Amino acid sequence: MPVNNLKEEFLSDEPATVLYNLPKKVTYCKICLMSNQRPDTCTEHYNKSEQKKKTIKFYDDQICYACKWAKKKESLDWEKREFELKELCDKYRSRNGSYDVVVPGSGGKDSFYTSHILKTKYKMNPITCTFAPHIYTEWGKKNFYNWINSGFSNYLFTADNRIHRIVTRLALDNMLHPFQPWVLGHMNFPIKFANLIKIPFMMYGDNSAEFGTFHNVDDNNLHSNLYTCDNTDDIYIAGYPIKKLKKDLKFTDSELDPYVPITSKAFKEADIKYCTLSYFLKWSNQDHYYYTMENSKNFNISPERTSGTYTKHQGIDDKLDDLHYYTTLIKFGLGRALYDAANDIRCGDITRDEGISLVNKYQEEYPKRFMKELCEYLTINPNEFNTKQNIIKNPIFNETYFKELCNKFRSPHIWKLNNNEKWELRNPIK
Repeated sequence: MPVNNLKEEFLSDEPATVLYNLPKKVTYCKICLMSNQRPDTCTEHYNKSEQKKKTIKFYDDQICYACKWAKKKESLDWEKREFELKELCDKYRSRNGSYDVVVPGSGGKDSFYTSHILKTKYKMNPITCTFAPHIYTEWGKKNFYNWINSGFSNYLFTADNRIHRIVTRLALDNMLHPFQPWVLGHMNFPIKFANLIKIPFMMYGDNSAEFGTFHNVDDNNLHSNLYTCDNTDDIYIAGYPIKKLKKDLKFTDSELDPYVPITSKAFKEADIKYCTLSYFLKWSNQDHYYYTMENSKNFNISPERTSGTYTKHQGIDDKLDDLHYYTTLIKFGLGRALYDAANDIRCGDITRDEGISLVNKYQEEYPKRFMKELCEYLTINPNEFNTKQNIIKNPIFNETYFKELCNKFRSPHIWKLNNNEKWELRNPIK
């Protein structure tokens, strides 16, 4: 929800305003550094601009759910869980070698690992599918073809770019959430694809519990409310009711279909088993990177460090990724470096002190490297939609506009204007 006229709050040492229903006191996990401001996974197709956020669970000992889950995994009976996986594969494996499991992904290390191990170790016949990024990075596209060249067929769905661009711009203007259209497509397309080709078994890579989202980790099914709806007329896209987009922008059902989930009725009738591999097998991003390098010929990491963090192998498919994580920094006070450091600390790849140093060094970095191309992508031709001026007030997107937009979404309990009227986090990690 954009907020204006809060300068006194940003200058104050004790601001009263807290946006998005976030916890007023900013705290960091004692183990992995994750912030209590991090939003929990939500049903994206009901996400509104004014929606109050639920945040990830923190316990009284100031330890986040992701760390509690990481500890619990040490005592799980992984042999028993792998046996469950084998039983599932036996149940759904085709008798004639036809496709029998849908694996969504981009061709990155996690989706490569998921599809490859299902095929080679568990003798399944995966068909992979991908909802295309906004703008492929060169190395992201190479990894996509590396995936295919490693022995996998793929259905790539690319949304109408004319529609995708304007919906992305609407999501950015209305919610400071430029990735929302892709998130909707990424959630909705694979399950509709599985239903279309009549394969009732889907396997994603990681469970959201790995990152702090509370999930019933004793149940291998994903929550269906995240990717189904009872009535498609009730959903929201870019924070707007779908009916408004159809009325004001004259969008058709087919143009908005990529962002619309399967109905709960259709999902139930399809009887699709929808789960994640991390429920059955121990999950390690670092191990998957080495696995992918060993089992494919041309896997690429970014030739340069990803903006806002210290890694080269996370979030490397889409040029919009840099912008997305900068907006999470603006709204919630946590950027890409904090997400990466928290995960690396939980996996034992870096220490907590190393994480603090890396977050403070990189987290507030401005997403400069693709900005020129992103400004062109997010600029809407004034002649493209006859009625778009009712929603988009400034069709030209540039860095000045982006910075002004970001300031409208800052919360005073997270950000402060210092004596030089420069933005700084009130509670940086120490």
